Amino acid sequence: MKRLSIRGLLAGARRTRHAVAAKATTSVPALVALLFFFAAATFSVFSLGSFRWPGAADDGGAAACDAALARGRGEWMRDAGAAPYYTNATCGFIQNYQNCMKHGRPSMEFLRWRWRPGDGGEGCEPLGPFDAARFFRLVRGRSMLFVGDSLASSHVTSLVCALSQVEAPARSRDAAAGFEHWRFPAHGFAVAYFWTPFQVRWRLTRGPPEAVGPERQGEVFAGPSDLHLDEPDERWTSAAKSHDYVVLSASHWFARPAVYYQHGRVVGCHDCGDSNATATAIVKQPEHAQQAAFRAVLGALARLDGFNGTAILRTVAPTHYENGGWFDGGECTATRPASESEDGAAPEMAATEAEFYRAQVEEFAAAAAAAAARNGGKRARLRLMDVTRMMLLRPDGHPDRHGHGGGEHDGFEIDCLHWCLPGAIDVWNDLLLQIIASS
Repeated sequence: MKRLSIRGLLAGARRTRHAVAAKATTSVPALVALLFFFAAATFSVFSLGSFRWPGAADDGGAAACDAALARGRGEWMRDAGAAPYYTNATCGFIQNYQNCMKHGRPSMEFLRWRWRPGDGGEGCEPLGPFDAARFFRLVRGRSMLFVGDSLASSHVTSLVCALSQVEAPARSRDAAAGFEHWRFPAHGFAVAYFWTPFQVRWRLTRGPPEAVGPERQGEVFAGPSDLHLDEPDERWTSAAKSHDYVVLSASHWFARPAVYYQHGRVVGCHDCGDSNATATAIVKQPEHAQQAAFRAVLGALARLDGFNGTAILRTVAPTHYENGGWFDGGECTATRPASESEDGAAPEMAATEAEFYRAQVEEFAAAAAAAAARNGGKRARLRLMDVTRMMLLRPDGHPDRHGHGGGEHDGFEIDCLHWCLPGAIDVWNDLLLQIIASS
């Protein structure tokens, strides 16, 4: 069978970020402001715990810094002396599409910034540097499972690279089951990663009856796929029982063509070419599908027999395409983080991504409230890792034209979705450390 290129699979299916955003009737900056307010309310109960900030006053200063971090409030501060936790020379796990150093990024300025939580006041110290030794002490005898798409893979790589500066892990793959593993035997810690773009049961509509692996991402991207929104994928939920932490993330793939199922019947579709299904849809938009999927997944984890660990939901990391989108001239040429306007408004986020964020926060709040209402027993702990706003302020952190070599990445010449490694998303490990410390 002739192998199709990603470029060929996507012919006729290309769509700019701005074309999608133009369909929204809600002001995106206003929507983003509302979402961050909603997220702040969520953390009134489910916080990250006390960090004991250096220099923070005892009269609530540390608590204020904690609250700001939990809400994703703060700013990127330049630190001329900052050094990455690892490089492509000290970590061999960095993949080509993340390896901006290898592919000639002309400036390393994007590595000179640290996140300082806060609401414009003083007293909060910037995060970092990441304390791998402390992380290992907290997770000794435990294991962590990452479930998600290529951004989840990037998070895994970032964490493994940071930890590998203390102990080199043993790496293995279980191709049949779809898992990748890293083990740190000297510290009694293991990391696993399972690739899935949706987290619920799915398959290619015109493909085999089972889900396919990451080697066929191009076909999944072109779609459509069948998504069973009320059925968490048992391939990874069954494995979750043997892990102490499960880090979930999924968003961007829900914007791709799909047919939606609930209770075994079609309830809608998106960009699937079926006008009848669209006209009679119950689930009408990608964000509605994502919300239903997260409702099923978070609920299943909270009730999963044998899982007594902590489930962590990482929110959407926005893209930063300008002058177009994927495959049609979009680029991300910023050389420094963005800043808020004088009235405190964050930069604009694409409408679809803003809706994904809203759906994630809303479903997390509902699942966490339901888990708390059960009050007792060894139920899953739920935590939200809200990275959306801090990453919205990092248009300089993407590979742009430096995530591949010439001719290596058919169709992906400019990448403003993924992130350079080392780079801006290394801060996710600082957040992860604090969540673990407070669990």
